[in-house]
Amino acid sequence: MSTASHSCSFDIGARHVELQISAGGKQIWTSADCAEGLAVQVTTLHRGVPDVVPMTWDDQYSSAGCPMPGRAAPAGSYTAKATAGSTASNAVTFRIG
Repeated sequence: MSTASHSCSFDIGARHVELQISAGGKQIWTSADCAEGLAVQVTTLHRGVPDVVPMTWDDQYSSAGCPMPGRAAPAGSYTAKATAGSTASNAVTFRIG
């Protein structure tokens, strides 16, 4: 979503937007380890109109290169946060199990 008075272009590709999952202050998973989809995907943002970037997490820990299978995350509370450069979303807390 743009907060500017005019429309603007923004890269929502897998190389630019990162989703991070953490628990207890420790990173569990990041889309940067397992980037899929278009590396560059430029879209036009309009003032006050949200843009959706679909991402999924398979409930497993990640590491660079995303070797499979990862270790399963245990039941508990987790926090998700998206970043794009120096811009970050609000953190969202959720539970598994």
